[in-house]
Amino acid sequence: MDTQLATILTQLAIGAGANLSSSAILAAINSIFNSNPEIETKLSNPSSKEEFESALSELAGNLELLAGSGEIAIDGVIIEVFKSANFDHQSGLITVGNTVVSAATIQTGGTGNGKTILGGNTQLKSQGTSIEIGGGASIIINGNASIRQG
Repeated sequence: MDTQLATILTQLAIGAGANLSSSAILAAINSIFNSNPEIETKLSNPSSKEEFESALSELAGNLELLAGSGEIAIDGVIIEVFKSANFDHQSGLITVGNTVVSAATIQTGGTGNGKTILGGNTQLKSQGTSIEIGGGASIIINGNASIRQG
């Protein structure tokens, strides 16, 4: 991704996810670009203002966090996306606690031999479904298992 584009998108996203580090936000943006390279192309070289705004809207509508073999920790955040939120632990670890995630569709868990821990005081709200995890409780998702909502 172009350095200038990365800086602009990271600064825009920091307002939406104030408790996430800029490297976590940049990783999420890169993950979306890897899945949807046409969005990056439209943002890097837009043919019109409308195309740029459309691509930016599409980027804001999706959240994809891939742990790889590393670790992603989300604590005390309100995440709202228009279309989809995907948390894939792959071979790593994702922990979510004290957080509210709202999206039309949500997928937590993943592929590979990793683990996702949905900790207490967390809500996952999708179109037509809601999972609320109270204080002291947790949901642990291992391996190729996942929860799909919406």
